[in-house]
Amino acid sequence: MILGIDIGGTTSKLGLVQEGRVIARARIHTTGHADDRAFADALANEARQLAVAQGATITAIGIGAPNANQLTGIIEMAPNLPWKHDVPLARMMSDRLGVPATLGNDANAAALGEWRYGAGQGIDDLLVVTLGTGVGSGFIVNGRLVLGSAGNAGELGHMILLPGGRACTCGRNGCLEAYVSIRGMIATYHEAASDMPQAASSPTDVKSIADRANTGDTAAIACFQRTTEWLAIGLANAVCATGPKRIVLFGGIARNGELLMAPLRERFHATLLNIYQGRVDLTVSALPDDDAALLGAAALGELAAYLPQRS
Repeated sequence: MILGIDIGGTTSKLGLVQEGRVIARARIHTTGHADDRAFADALANEARQLAVAQGATITAIGIGAPNANQLTGIIEMAPNLPWKHDVPLARMMSDRLGVPATLGNDANAAALGEWRYGAGQGIDDLLVVTLGTGVGSGFIVNGRLVLGSAGNAGELGHMILLPGGRACTCGRNGCLEAYVSIRGMIATYHEAASDMPQAASSPTDVKSIADRANTGDTAAIACFQRTTEWLAIGLANAVCATGPKRIVLFGGIARNGELLMAPLRERFHATLLNIYQGRVDLTVSALPDDDAALLGAAALGELAAYLPQRS
């Protein structure tokens, strides 16, 4: 049985995964522990209880986390986690539970989850892009997850879209993430609304922008138009680098159906290099929303023997 763990800023989820299904779940608070060792103790205790309740034996662990480096097994000073230092969580969990543990960043975990269980099955050249609070991405090329020399390659969200543009959380300006994340879309709505005095104001999330677009709000419609234009450029540029056969969109923004996908497909194919026309599918995640992060983490554990590692 594979144990999948998804580390979040406030809550960490655990799931026992068998044959691509989460058969049992648990969660603990990420915050409120004395230190990272106490957090690892709490995770391990919860995992043991979960396994005992199911009569299961944990054979491997996969962990998805922000700022996680798969080559080292370390969470590297993640800004939205309680510990402002490196945390060797893969080794800590392996020591506590006595089985191999693989740690990877959450976007790479999502890519492996789609490749193993979801819309990327059978596709050995795949790009998965997560659209939510940030913009994450995982590249699979020739059946191998792309990590780069330092373990942190494949950051599509931090490629420059507009030089000198909006400030990004990474410290640079003009990154794709500053335009097609939740924060970016809210900013785009306000920019559009300032040009359209009749538009409603102050949406707090992408769902409210989508609801307004569906009722004819001109600023909301403009927001989706501009967002799909920017995202299409980012995706078309990524295709030039790795030539994926399929691109899978994942996360809250991707759940807006044809409001997002119809204009995005049109703009993506209009922007795509000619040699790739008709060769790249663009679709949304096939994983169940509630289990996607756990399945992605479990894929890290299940496929550990086939993934790049560094001792």
